[in-house]
Amino acid sequence: MIPALLVGLGGAALLASVVGRRRRPSLVDMLSPPRVEPDGEPTDLPAEAIGALRGSLKHLDDRYQSLIQTRIDPLLISQLRDEQMRDLAPTGRREMIAQEKEMNRRLVLGVGGLMLLGLRSLTRWPLTPAVIVIGLYSAWPFVKEGWRIVVQERRLSMMHLLLIYLLSLWLGGNFLIGMVGILLSSLGQKVELLTQTTTRHSLTHLLGEQPSRVWVVREGEESEIPFEDLQIGDTLVLSAGQPVPVDGVVVLGAATVDQHRLTGESQPVEKMAGDPVLAATLVLGGKIGVRVEKTGAETTAARIGEVLDETVKQQEIRLADQMKAIEKYRWPMIGAGALGWLLRGPGTGLRMLGCNFMLTEVPLRLLTLLNGLGTAAERGVLIKDGRALERLPAIDTVVFDKTGTLTLDRQQVVEIHAQPPFAEKELLRLAAAAEQRQSHPIAQAILAAAMERQLALPALEDSRVELGLGLKAQIAGQLVRIGSERFLAMEGLALPPELAELQTAAHAIGHGIVFVAVADAVAGALELEAVLRPEAIATVAWLKRRGLSLYILSGDQEAPTANLATALKMDGWFANTMPEQKCFRIQTLQEQGKRVCFIGDGINDAIALRQAEVSISLRGATMVATDAAQVVLMEDDLSQMQLLMNLADGFEESLLDNERQAGYLSLLAAAGVLLLPFGYWTIEILWGLQIISGIRIARQPLLHPSDGEPG
Repeated sequence: MIPALLVGLGGAALLASVVGRRRRPSLVDMLSPPRVEPDGEPTDLPAEAIGALRGSLKHLDDRYQSLIQTRIDPLLISQLRDEQMRDLAPTGRREMIAQEKEMNRRLVLGVGGLMLLGLRSLTRWPLTPAVIVIGLYSAWPFVKEGWRIVVQERRLSMMHLLLIYLLSLWLGGNFLIGMVGILLSSLGQKVELLTQTTTRHSLTHLLGEQPSRVWVVREGEESEIPFEDLQIGDTLVLSAGQPVPVDGVVVLGAATVDQHRLTGESQPVEKMAGDPVLAATLVLGGKIGVRVEKTGAETTAARIGEVLDETVKQQEIRLADQMKAIEKYRWPMIGAGALGWLLRGPGTGLRMLGCNFMLTEVPLRLLTLLNGLGTAAERGVLIKDGRALERLPAIDTVVFDKTGTLTLDRQQVVEIHAQPPFAEKELLRLAAAAEQRQSHPIAQAILAAAMERQLALPALEDSRVELGLGLKAQIAGQLVRIGSERFLAMEGLALPPELAELQTAAHAIGHGIVFVAVADAVAGALELEAVLRPEAIATVAWLKRRGLSLYILSGDQEAPTANLATALKMDGWFANTMPEQKCFRIQTLQEQGKRVCFIGDGINDAIALRQAEVSISLRGATMVATDAAQVVLMEDDLSQMQLLMNLADGFEESLLDNERQAGYLSLLAAAGVLLLPFGYWTIEILWGLQIISGIRIARQPLLHPSDGEPG
């Protein structure tokens, strides 16, 4: 049922590609007068008919492509992996590129050719010309690729030997074997493309979902306008919880802004009049007016997207790419053919070409790869690009982003500094009571610390956020103020010298400080830091035991980056690194002969992710990071790196097992052709044995039961 449906829809798709090009007018068309309807108005019925037919065929082709994507592709690449790919896409569907659609049309045409061969055998109808046309059309990509290799690379390749072998089959009337060979090669190319698919979305997803309407200050009053009407020089009003959609400068108010996904800074940043703000960051608290300086493609985030696009070559899988692993066998193959020709004539020479069972490594490698992709998907690892699985065993250096990768996107209270007469618990209790209605990360960290200590919170009588830099609250008749040094200064409160020194020391190591004042006195401070991922220490230690070099590459300040690198016993670190510099750092390591795997989650990591040999991101990272990465850890857990590395080792071992077996059987087949009188039968029997045994090896588990377990 499905093959018949594919053939029908595929035929329609082929007609769409042929009829879709408008026919050139013939000499008769140009000399013939136009048709005139009775009312005297000229019409163009052929053009209308062609337009209608073109629309109908396009509709059929779209339905066929949708059928292949939703019903067939999940069977080829694992339904679970397909679901994970769609889960990352904002539309819920993976975007198909033109090359993939053309492959789908060629595949169904090849199936149609096989059906015509069967029909010819059953009915003796004269269908040979149609079969030849389909065969030539299906083989055309192989011919083009062979020509490209000769013209551009000026070398002889396995592609040319395959073409010679296929040509000998067609000239000998072996249409069935030739058609099956072409069809399997096309299917292999499609699977190769599916295993190297990377999700890429529009610039709007890089910047975040843009608001449909925004508030601006014009002529002294706030008014709401469509976002697309926003102009350079307008004053944009932003409140807590809103993303920043433009680059600009604060001209009104104050706020705290989270910009770690763009710059890598682990602590929220205070913004007041004169401070710059960037698109793709988030207002955590307060309200600000921002003078718009750059919008859309001119923003810093968009420029990152442009640089990223420049690093991404057009996604095209060449036929020759499938044969790179076996190119080293082309000269032995030619030598064997020449030896057979010299000893027993041209027929034996051609048969010796068929003794190269290394050609089976192309489909068997894809089977092993599909096995690996399916296993990874079952364990919560989405391998978007199968080349990552091939390259991982050769990786000798792993580079981690810091904020959001080694650390979580939340803060924790690490020290409570109370000023007499306040005790630490009392200071934390008052701070938590004041923050209990707030939802920003610092408030959540304070509340979590109070809950951990099982502190009973007094009733909150009243609270209000002041300028986005602090909070005022009435608790048990006392005025409690929480915020930054700026906020306390605006309230007329001076820091005690010891707390000022404490703030300097905390900032030097990348910690944040929140001050607490009760009545008219500064009662103390809470010191916060980003939370280290619970699995980070064990994962880093495991990678070190594998003999890998480990680095941290961060946009955060030098002190917190150095401290974390020391705590995790990293081999090196880079701090204050801009997005373009991250890519440069990766490139520098590569120029030193290192093979680099980079793990990141932010917009500022995207370019470096594209530069590395293997790139990994985490579920919950920015969309541009998951787009750029070859692998996504869907459980948002770094310990999945162990499973991924073990899976890559198993993949490599399986390929080597199949390669060794193919080598032994190739020698046995060549000896049979030269010494035994069975001709092609020796090759066919051993070829079948290699395929059956190779499939068994390719489908064996790539992981041992204990692989991927933390430790």
